Amino acid sequence: MKRNLLMVLLFSILLMSFFSFALAEEKISEEEAQMLIKEYRACAEKYGEKAKELKVELGPLEEKVAELDKRIAELEAEIATYKTEEHDYYMVREGDWLSKLAEYKEVYGHGNYAKWPRIYKANKNLIKNPDLIYPGWKLVIPRP
Repeated sequence: MKRNLLMVLLFSILLMSFFSFALAEEKISEEEAQMLIKEYRACAEKYGEKAKELKVELGPLEEKVAELDKRIAELEAEIATYKTEEHDYYMVREGDWLSKLAEYKEVYGHGNYAKWPRIYKANKNLIKNPDLIYPGWKLVIPRP
């Protein structure tokens, strides 16, 4: 939006300077000058109104950009935690499900069935439905 506003203003200035240069080359009558002044004022008013409209649109867009920047920072921080976490692997066997394998001693240990969402999040590229895991899958097991 700022770019559009800047373009409108630059275009207006360019037009004004072009016509000023053209007027300097040729002499015009007072009546023609008054007419050109009216045209310039009409253009300035028109572009001024357009600039005001664009400024009104700009506020909510800047707020959205700020929200998105904040969300990006949050996601980047979350990604950084995944990159620094150590992990192991577990090969799914027949009869396994996520909460069951979370309790295996080589995974998180007895009583830790509630940690299955960590396994699911770490393997979202493989697991489309957390209720369905298949034998032979090699799952990433994030470590605390």
